[in-house]
Amino acid sequence: MKNKELDNLRSKINNIDDEILSLLSNRSKIVLEIGKHKKDNSVVDLDREQKILDRLSSKFTGSYPKDTIVRLWREIFQSSEKLQKLTKENIQSKRSIENINVYKGGKAKLNNNKRVIKLSSNENPYGASPKAIELLETKNINHDLHRYPEIDGSSLREAIAKNFSIDSNRIILGSGSDEVLLFAALAFCQDGDEILHANHGFEMYSIVSKVVGAVPKKIKEDVNFNLNIENLIDQTNDATKVIYIASPNNPTGTYLSRDQLVKLMNSISKNIIVVIDGAYVEYVQKDDYDKGFSLTDEYENIILTRTFSKTYGLAALRVGWCYTSQKIADIINKIKPPFNTTTISQSLAIKALEDKEHIENSVKLNSEIKDWFEKELKLLNIKTRQTEGNFTLIETSEEEAEKISNHLMNDGIIIRRLNSYNLPNFLRISIGTKEEMNLTVESLKKFNV
Repeated sequence: MKNKELDNLRSKINNIDDEILSLLSNRSKIVLEIGKHKKDNSVVDLDREQKILDRLSSKFTGSYPKDTIVRLWREIFQSSEKLQKLTKENIQSKRSIENINVYKGGKAKLNNNKRVIKLSSNENPYGASPKAIELLETKNINHDLHRYPEIDGSSLREAIAKNFSIDSNRIILGSGSDEVLLFAALAFCQDGDEILHANHGFEMYSIVSKVVGAVPKKIKEDVNFNLNIENLIDQTNDATKVIYIASPNNPTGTYLSRDQLVKLMNSISKNIIVVIDGAYVEYVQKDDYDKGFSLTDEYENIILTRTFSKTYGLAALRVGWCYTSQKIADIINKIKPPFNTTTISQSLAIKALEDKEHIENSVKLNSEIKDWFEKELKLLNIKTRQTEGNFTLIETSEEEAEKISNHLMNDGIIIRRLNSYNLPNFLRISIGTKEEMNLTVESLKKFNV
């Protein structure tokens, strides 16, 4: 290309830039006028940003990738908000986190002196491994409290690797698996990128997305809450950077088979990171479900997460981990904080891993009591959905769900309403001990009278 032709093209670019500046100037004047009408938060439509982005993305026909357009406009949104506040004294959060609903989880206690049966957080009702408890009781925990733990939890990682016959170098520890979920978004997402997850997936997926400035994109399930792989594949685009899939899913209890995951991995771009959240993996008893780690050898862009909070009964210690390819492990290790799991939590997690009998017994009892409990519910004409996990999902009307929850709470039994998942007509009940579930059934019998 001759210099004259190049200069000509650059001149056209300059003219376009001048037009853009003029349009931005006009836009800023309108933004200031709109700001005068925003006398309180009720005037602000926090969902408007996404509606605008969807409209612009559908109209744009140029060569710039979609994520670039989204990033440009989100910067304009942020600048517009600063203009409207007209002061440097306001403390202003990132725009992406303004409409986050704080995660509250299952209720833990009641405001009375009644005995509480907590069936709201899917914990192991049999507690931690006796071996872990013995270590806690016999070890002098005051010793070395002034010392930092192993910076990367190498002893625990080696114990995990030995237990599952995997590579310790590809294991990353987190303060609960929630932190590992955050690592994936922090490492691979920028403002304007999209993170995909099921419409009724774990609440933290949307929160994590907004924390890193990405846009959570919810994928609708079918009437049985099953995630349609073809639909998920169709929803990916240049802006998609991470996909979160809970298998089994909390709170719906659905799962993806190995064949479905293979189909997904073979159909999407290799630069999309797929995070399979396996918090409830030990409870699954389906033949087509893959509890192993071989997918990480077949696909470089997959992350499998695990937790010590559920089956292992160490929820209070906040220990989770993930297994992935060496390439992804190296990337995540760049952002993982040092010393993010404690000396005590690492030591007790190692003991919990050693106690296979406790894990097997917990899973066996969960299965037996869950089957019995759901049969009792059927006798009471209470409808349940099939779930893989340590919880039962009740389907009823929204009004009835509230009444059942309040009735059980009056009897000192705490369960989980699912309004925050946009499932107001569903209730999730964790499977407790036989005594706890028997008391729950007796309470429900009184409700049904």
